[in-house]
Amino acid sequence: MKPISIQRTNKLNFFRSAHQAGFTLLEVLIAMTIAALMISVATIAFGDNDLAKLKNKSRQFYGLLQIAQEESIIRGVEMGVRVESDGYSFMVYNGGKWQPLQDHRLLRPIKLDEPVHTYVNVEGQESLLQNEPQEEEVTSDKRGQEAEQKKKEPETPQIYMLSSGESNQFVVTIGLDRDEPVFYRITGDYVGNIELSSALEGHYSHDWDKDLEDDE
Repeated sequence: MKPISIQRTNKLNFFRSAHQAGFTLLEVLIAMTIAALMISVATIAFGDNDLAKLKNKSRQFYGLLQIAQEESIIRGVEMGVRVESDGYSFMVYNGGKWQPLQDHRLLRPIKLDEPVHTYVNVEGQESLLQNEPQEEEVTSDKRGQEAEQKKKEPETPQIYMLSSGESNQFVVTIGLDRDEPVFYRITGDYVGNIELSSALEGHYSHDWDKDLEDDE
């Protein structure tokens, strides 16, 4: 009787194949977990980058305001700061009018990148000094002449720093215009004290006076 040959490797191959299939599924799960973790880390890192940028820009503005204050006292000139939503610049009172500060090593115009913005409030009143249209009816030619004249006239600052060391009272906020907004606040008083707050939760323009009395 001819002996029957049995392949002993069939059972082994079956378990090996099953083991390899299970390991492949595990690899997929691990890969998906790592991918989700990397996306989460990237999202957090992006948010932290915005916060770090905001902190640096706030400290930079705070430092430049102190430099402008010292400059006005040392040079004996009146200096000002013009604040816009997307940046700020420094001015000097010369010849009876405000002029942009030229060729200064540090006090140069600063432009802010999204999503960082600034807002200024002077003595409790919004002071963006925007050019408002006149209520009276004017002709198109006259409107064009006035527009050209306004282009030639230098803008005036909202923050004043006098050679005596005094300044007007102001509040400048620098914040992130996004969901879950955060902002820093720089305050100045009449005797020239300038202070920078810690990070505050809220919108830089809507919540500029949040807990302001507590800070003072």
